[in-house]
Amino acid sequence: MVNAPPLAGTDGATGRPWRWRLPLRAVGALGILALVTLTTLMVAAALLFRGAVQSHLQQLEDATVRHERLLQRQAAAGDADPDRTAALEAQLRAAAGERAEHLATTRHYIDGTTVTLASLGWFGITTIGALALVFFSRLAGDIVAVRGRAHAILLGERLAATPLARRDELGELSQAVEELADALGRRERELAQERRHAMHQEKLATIGAMAAGVIREIGNPIAAIDGYARALLETRTTQPPEDGGMLRAILQETARLVTISREISTLAAAPGAQWQLASLNEIVRQTLGLLRYEPRLADVRITTALDPQLPAVMAYPDRLLQMLTSLVVGAAEACAGLPRHVAEIVVATRAVAGGVALTMESNASGGRELPALPLCRSMVEAHGGRISVVARPEGGTRVVVWLPLPPDGR
Repeated sequence: MVNAPPLAGTDGATGRPWRWRLPLRAVGALGILALVTLTTLMVAAALLFRGAVQSHLQQLEDATVRHERLLQRQAAAGDADPDRTAALEAQLRAAAGERAEHLATTRHYIDGTTVTLASLGWFGITTIGALALVFFSRLAGDIVAVRGRAHAILLGERLAATPLARRDELGELSQAVEELADALGRRERELAQERRHAMHQEKLATIGAMAAGVIREIGNPIAAIDGYARALLETRTTQPPEDGGMLRAILQETARLVTISREISTLAAAPGAQWQLASLNEIVRQTLGLLRYEPRLADVRITTALDPQLPAVMAYPDRLLQMLTSLVVGAAEACAGLPRHVAEIVVATRAVAGGVALTMESNASGGRELPALPLCRSMVEAHGGRISVVARPEGGTRVVVWLPLPPDGR
């Protein structure tokens, strides 16, 4: 089977509508990127701080050197020239003020830069730590939720639950767990139906065996009654007319019993359980014969339109009989709300391109879905066929089953 390409705007892996997602690996990469960015900012700030401090220290060193030179010049000049001494003292005071100013500026810059770097580091680390704490706390909680949901599914919980509202691998895992629960629920329902049908088949087989035994037991008395009646009719030539009529009535009833017993013997025979060539028309006849005495079909009129030229198909006859039985009984149950003798089921077969088609139509007014439809679909698909259910324009339901012909066309 060729896989269809994913629809635009959908996830090709799951078929669900595409939405923006952030994988856990991307979250880790973003966290590392944030740490690298914070470290880079702090290193850049430290380098800028180092350059600025070196500049201020150089200016402070230059002011100190000038101050020392002025002190040396003042000591060498002594009291020789009062004016020169006064000028040197003024220069010394200016150099001392410049030195004090550079020293204060350097201290202020160092203090401000230290506080800035400490604040930046504290804020960055605290923010990243808080985000990491929130992220991993939520991640741990969601992991516990997924684990609890998986454990509940393991214990048999099949009720639908809302998957995690996450756009990462854990969200996809939660969605996959819910899909698994839904698939397990459907499969368990199908298995329950299969078990019920298997038990029904076993009951039918048991009843068939019992019927065959009963037919064998009553066959001899019926044959004896028929023989005695014929003998009496042949030997008694002087009997009153009413006696001959009674004997002929006995013979008619015994013939009827023989006919019924033969039909029951035929219906009691188990259908083939092997993969073999089978006549779909014969399977329809056998199914309707088995359902002749079904109480749920007592007020339902069943008609057939079987193609006499219908080719044989490769099939498991017992499974097709079980499938058709489920469809007919389901249609009869859907017709339960109709008045007496109004419900009608029509079963038809015909040859179509590449295979044969079995059509079952009913005039059920409710249009209720057939309960055993999933099981019937699995049986048909196991034969390589397909089944469809549509509503008829005039009311009711039409079920069409298509089965392929053998590869050699026989």
